[in-house]
Amino acid sequence: MVDWTEKQGPVEGASVADSLPRGPGVKDRATAISGRNWSDLLIDALGNRSIGQLLLLWLWMIVGFGLIYWAAGAWRGQGLQVGSVPLEMTWEGFLTALYFSFVTALSIGYGDVVPVGLVRILAIVEGAGALLIFGCVISKLVSQRQEELTAEIHRIAFEDRLDRLRTNLHLVLSETNLIAKMCSDPSIRPEQVLTRVDSVAAVFAGELQAIHDLLYRPQEVPDEQVLESILANLAAVFRELNDLLACLPNGQQRSATLKSNLRSMATLANEICGECVPRAYAPALRSWMDRIQELARKIV
Repeated sequence: MVDWTEKQGPVEGASVADSLPRGPGVKDRATAISGRNWSDLLIDALGNRSIGQLLLLWLWMIVGFGLIYWAAGAWRGQGLQVGSVPLEMTWEGFLTALYFSFVTALSIGYGDVVPVGLVRILAIVEGAGALLIFGCVISKLVSQRQEELTAEIHRIAFEDRLDRLRTNLHLVLSETNLIAKMCSDPSIRPEQVLTRVDSVAAVFAGELQAIHDLLYRPQEVPDEQVLESILANLAAVFRELNDLLACLPNGQQRSATLKSNLRSMATLANEICGECVPRAYAPALRSWMDRIQELARKIV
């Protein structure tokens, strides 16, 4: 194309509109997309308003339509009728038009005041608009209650998760102490000790992953006192685990599962440090994190 243009060859021009696909199907799809976007914009505009703003909009709509109903009384046969008498443009007539607007917006329809002529179309539009606004108000009320319940469920689940985490760490620490006593007992075979070590290492690796997620992807911010107790237990388990691995016979081969869990512990603990966690902790918590990182380097 560049060579042809440089040789001054003829080039047919085409607009962007000409390059677009044509046909009734394309036109129908464009119309549908345009209509969908318009309705989405309307729903978004109402959804972004607060409940107070929606109620205020509803009141202004009632007053506005009431004025229109009242003004339509200037044209005979195109306004409101009370019984068989047309509504007049007086102060009493305005109150009657406002009353009819409220009744229409609330979808009550007593029938004592009826629209005539083109005003019936306005009454239908007002009724549909009022239903749409009320639907948004109800949706917001339900959504607000659901958010409160969801937040309460998350809080309860988070506290339960912290309790289970502290309990599991305590059990792991008790298990490591028990295994250490078994290790020093000459009547117990080393294979039995290694089996228990594999089991406690797998459980501890899972709890360490939970603590890692608690620090990096917290649903809620735990109290510093709770977090400090968790880190203290974590450091105690690492210390006992180091002592336990040191008491094992040197000639005893570690299993592949144990090696994998130890590497996983070292990797996760290496990220639990005062400079790594993207949050501001107290100096005491940073000290616990650095101690955990130092102890984790020894288990590999």
